[in-house]
Amino acid sequence: MCKCLAGNVACCCFSCALSMLVSIISAFFVVFVIVGLLVYFFYYHEQEDDVSKIKNDIHDGFKNTIDKLKSGLNQ
Repeated sequence: MCKCLAGNVACCCFSCALSMLVSIISAFFVVFVIVGLLVYFFYYHEQEDDVSKIKNDIHDGFKNTIDKLKSGLNQ
C-alpha cells in the first residue's frame, strides 16, 4: 500500500493527490475571494449610501436657510 509522506507534493496514492489538489484549489479560491473583496471596497464601493445623501442634503438645506435668515437679520 502506498503512503503519502508529509511534505511530499508528488503523492503516489490517488486520494492523497486528490486531497492536495482540493487544498490547492481552495487556497487559490480563498485568495481570489479576498483580493476580489479588497478590489471591490477600494474601487467600486460607494462611500455614501442613499440615506447618507438624503441626510446630508437635509442638513445642507437647514444650514443654508439659517444662513439666509442670519444675513437677512443683519441687514
